[in-house]
Amino acid sequence: MPYTVMMLEEAAQDIEAIYRYIRKSGREKAAIEMLASLRKACCSLSEHPERGHIPIEFSRISHFGYRQIIQGKFRIIYQVANPNVFIFGIIHGSRNISEILKRRMVRLDS
Repeated sequence: MPYTVMMLEEAAQDIEAIYRYIRKSGREKAAIEMLASLRKACCSLSEHPERGHIPIEFSRISHFGYRQIIQGKFRIIYQVANPNVFIFGIIHGSRNISEILKRRMVRLDS
């Protein structure tokens, strides 16, 4: 049974910012291709969400089911809650994932 993939607002903003950043550098085609690639990776979680691994930053809270898959230089952070997959962020691998998600959680609680 396929899972329903739900992208949270912050993740949708991430994907839009990635697209704008690449496009701004004058690489319109690359921006479109990256957008399609990231969306395809997110949608692929509907079939096999368990394939992602627990990010090392989240090993202490692994009971919440946070996982990630890698798409190019980006980490797609998500949580499996049968029958749904919630995508929390699409974040460049060089950024501090823990800090970004911590700020987002604080905002969600406000």
